[in-house]
Parts: sequence; C-alpha cells; structure tokens
Amino acid sequence: MEEKILNDALESRKKNEGMSMGNKFIIILVTSLILLIPLAFMSGMISDRVNYKKEAVEKVAQSWAKKQLIDVPEMYFKTKKINKDGTIEEINLLDLNKYEATVNVKTEVRKKGIFKIPVYTAEVVQKGDFENKYGNLSGKQISTQIKISDSRGFIEEPSFKINNSEPVKIQDNTYTTDLKTSAKIIPFEITYKIRGLDDISVSLGGLTNNITIQGNWKDPEFKGLFLPTEREVTNKDFKATWSIPKIALSDGRNVQTESVPSYVYSGRLSSYNTNPDITVSLLVPVDSYSMAERSLKYGFLLLALTFAGYFIFELTSKEKKQVHPIQYCLLGAAILMFYLLLVSISELLTFNLAYLISAIMVMGMILVYTYFVITKKQSIKFSIGITASIGFLYAFFYVLLMLQDIALFAGSIGLFIIIAAIMYLTRNVNWYNEKTE
Repeated sequence: MEEKILNDALESRKKNEGMSMGNKFIIILVTSLILLIPLAFMSGMISDRVNYKKEAVEKVAQSWAKKQLIDVPEMYFKTKKINKDGTIEEINLLDLNKYEATVNVKTEVRKKGIFKIPVYTAEVVQKGDFENKYGNLSGKQISTQIKISDSRGFIEEPSFKINNSEPVKIQDNTYTTDLKTSAKIIPFEITYKIRGLDDISVSLGGLTNNITIQGNWKDPEFKGLFLPTEREVTNKDFKATWSIPKIALSDGRNVQTESVPSYVYSGRLSSYNTNPDITVSLLVPVDSYSMAERSLKYGFLLLALTFAGYFIFELTSKEKKQVHPIQYCLLGAAILMFYLLLVSISELLTFNLAYLISAIMVMGMILVYTYFVITKKQSIKFSIGITASIGFLYAFFYVLLMLQDIALFAGSIGLFIIIAAIMYLTRNVNWYNEKTE
C-alpha cells in the first residue's frame, strides 16, 4: 500500500515537472511575440529618421539646386500662317542630327545637421549639328534653346556657338540670331555650368548620340534606360561613355515634326520623373538606414535563437538553474537595444563600425548579466558560451547583409546548421520525464 502511494506521488511529480516544462516553453514563446511590438516600433523609428534625412536633402536643394536633367538642345524658327481663323504662329524645328554631350562633374559633400549630402557642379558641353530641311534660311531668325530641369542651377551664362560663328554669352537659355545660309547641316556648340545634387541625367534625341560623363566620385550608380557602353570606376573618380543610335529610342518621344506649336512641344523634361535615358547617381557608399532596416528583419530570429539557448541551458543544467520570465524580458530588451544603438551610432560613424560597436556593447551586457545574475557566478563556461553564440549570430547576420544576391541561400544553410545544433544539444533531454531502464 505504501509502495503504491509512493509511486503515485512520484508519477504526479513527473507530470507536474512535464507540465512545468511545457508552461515555460509557452511563456518564452509569448514573451518573444510580445517583444515583436517594440521591434515594430524600431522599424517605424528608422522610417522617421529616413524622412528626417529627406527633409535635410530638401533644405539643401532649396538653396543649391535639385537633381538635374540635361535635355537635348532645340533649333527652330517661327513662321506666320494665315487661315480662316486668322494669323497663327508656328514653330518649325530642325532635326537634331549628330549629338555629343560631355559632362564633367565635380562633387563635394555638404553637411546638414548630422547628414552628409553629395552635391555637384557640372561643366556641360553640348555640340553636334542640326539638319536643315527648309532650304535657304536667309531672313529667318533662328533660335537655339537649351533646357535643364532646375534652371536655378545655372551658375554662369551659357555660351552659344552656332554655324561656326564666334561664341556668344547671353543671359537666357535661348539664343536667337539671323543665319543667312542654305547649308544642309548647321553645326553648334553650347557650354555652361550648372549645379545640382544626388543625380545628373542626360536625354537623347539625335540620329547618333555620344555621351560622356566623368567626375571625382568613387561610388557612382548608372541608371536610366541605357547603361554605359564603356565605364571606368576607380577609388577616386569615374568615367562613362554611351553610344546610342536613334533606332534604339523606340518610345517615340524624340520624333520632331516640321511644324509644331510652341505650346505643344515641350521637350523631354517631363520624362525625368519616370525614367531618364541616362542617369548617374552619386551614391553615399553605405546607406545606414537601409542597412539597419534590413538588419532589423533578422531581429525576431535573433531573439528566438537567444531564448532557445537559455532554454536549453535550463534543460541541461546539472544544477537545475531556472531563468525567470522577467529575466527573459530583460535579455530580449538587451537584444533590441542593439538595433537602437546601431541606428544612432551609424548616423555618426560608418555602418560597419557602428555594427561592431553595438554588438560588442550588447554582448558585454549579456555576458555580465548571465554570469552574475542568471548563473550566480557558478558557470562562467555557459556565460562565455552563450555570449559567443550571440556573437556568432551577429557575425552571421552581418554576412547576410553583405551577401545581398545569395542571402537566401546562405541564410537557409546557416539556419539548417543552427537547428541541427539545437537538436544535438537536446538529444538527451527527457521531454516526457519517462523512466529510463
């Protein structure tokens, strides 16, 4: 009878222990899910900082100039036509035949608060020739016009050289002169200086288009409808060239008619907000906010794996150490502090250095807390081991940030190895507290 009572008591104790283990797992899971709330707040905080940076860029653009699009030049003359409605004025455009543009960009970094914003001054030379299909132009006032997206960027008077005449500087973007010629080809050369920020774009419109953009920036990004035919990028500067025939401009935006009213023909500046033909973007080498946003995506995985490490410690500890749910919350808060530190430090230092400093600070905090509080100075081995494991996770996630193209492959292989390690460490855990023979 006494033996039966004792066995029932032991069985009841095993059931309670098994239930306690299950309850602890549920508590850890709920704690992890609750910590997703501050994780979401941090994502919103990063978005706020991005918007704050955009405001800083806008303030610089207001006093400097915005992104610039250099449009193709136009040559035209006006004629009057009488019809039943009266006399109307028409614009007769000459077709752009050969078009060459050389843009020499000199960049510098302007600071607005804590933000560094790249701005530039560009020397622009546009030259080539127009096809005269109207015969003798004697008595016609020929106008040549240049256009950029933000005219506030002009920093000197443009110089016009039309039909091999002497260069003329004027206080306008349109030069009008009397040309007494019946030549089929009318050459031109236009030079000016402009300034802008972030991007500089060039439109195409000739039968042949040869564009060269060069500058003293080591991290250019080539965008637009056409990538460079040739490019050379060093750790100090870059040079890129494009050679595009008109047949490649298949969208029809460059077709010029013989007689187009001035209020109809507006050039290609409207295409700037969609996708310019050629664009060079002056990138800041590492956008710390986008990197921090990507790093935050691994936040829940970092929390879950850290909690898993402490849970395994509870299961395998010979001293039957118990980690209180509040201690799990404090450990989770320490993990989340990494992302707050990362964003704030990366605004002042490089992202790589900010990542290293943030990881070391959090690992140091966890090491001290684990040794002095959780293990009560009884297991320096576990304290160092769990801290080293977290350090491994930080290094692993950093590698995933750098390997953008194969991040999914590397991440899946790494996660497979981590799960295999957890299965190995818990191989001897008696989950149901069953009696072993």
